[in-house]
Amino acid sequence: MYADHGARILRLLRRFTENDESARDLLQDVFLKVYQGLPSFQRQSEIGTWIHRIAVNHALNYLKRERRTYWFNILDESIGTLLQKERVELPGWSSQAIPPPDHLLEAKEQAELIEAAVRSLPPNYRVPFLLHRDEEMSNPEIADALGLSLSAVETRIHRARKLLVRSLKPVMLDRS
Repeated sequence: MYADHGARILRLLRRFTENDESARDLLQDVFLKVYQGLPSFQRQSEIGTWIHRIAVNHALNYLKRERRTYWFNILDESIGTLLQKERVELPGWSSQAIPPPDHLLEAKEQAELIEAAVRSLPPNYRVPFLLHRDEEMSNPEIADALGLSLSAVETRIHRARKLLVRSLKPVMLDRS
């Protein structure tokens, strides 16, 4: 099961945590829960969907715990340390021409704005949206993984997109 689903679950957890180390720790926890829960798995859904549901629930619980300590951790760090974390990372080298630094910076800023807007979505919209966008899950798979109706998933993804457009529209208009 780990060989079949581990990489996909790790990508999902990285999207939730934005931290490779935390995602790997959560991945171990998820597969421990999968192993412990395997006798109670009733085969009402695909095993991958069941594992996704466990991973999403575990990630949401993790984020709730982290939210409580987030501000305390930031207050403990110096400004210099915080600024060092905001460095621009160049994309992988290729045979193609390297874009000018100002284009790289602008693309990075735009991606950060989009990701901040996605993070600001309420969890009931953010989770289905991320599963659809980043995990490339179909709406029926998302419905099964989250225990929702298909129409609820479609509505939540649609509303997430509307909220993103609404929150990003002023920022994108200022940039043009």
